[in-house]
Amino acid sequence: VDILLIPGGMGTRQCVNDDRLIGEIRRLAELAPDVLTVCTGTSLLARTGLLDGQKATSNKIAFDWVMSQGPAVDWQRQARWIVSGKYYTSSGVTAGMDMSLAFMAEKHGLPLAEQTAREIEYIWNRNSENDPFA
Repeated sequence: VDILLIPGGMGTRQCVNDDRLIGEIRRLAELAPDVLTVCTGTSLLARTGLLDGQKATSNKIAFDWVMSQGPAVDWQRQARWIVSGKYYTSSGVTAGMDMSLAFMAEKHGLPLAEQTAREIEYIWNRNSENDPFA
C-alpha cells in the first residue's frame, strides 16, 4: 500500500458500525506510509483508534457527529486540512482537493502540483488554515 485514501459521504454513517470494514481500514492504514481522508471519511479512520492523540479535521456540517466517532482525537474545527504525522485529513470535498494538491507538492514537488491544478482548471487554496466554513 503506497497511499490509503479514505473518501467520505453519507455512507460513512453506516460504515462506522461495520467492524470488519473498520478492521480492514486499520490494517491498511498501519501498512500505508501516508493516509489521506476526505470529508467524513475521517470518521472511519477515527473509529480505528489510529487518530487518537493526533490532530484531525472533517466536514463542518457533520463535525460534531465525526468527533463522536473518535473522542480521543485532537479535533481541529478551524482548518481546511490537517497534517499530523502520516495522516492527512480534510474538511469538505474541495478541501480534499486542496489537501491532495498539497500532498502532491510535498511528495513530488510544487511544479507538478501547480501543473495538475492548471490542467484540471482548479483554483488551489494552499492555506490549510483558511477554512471559510469553520
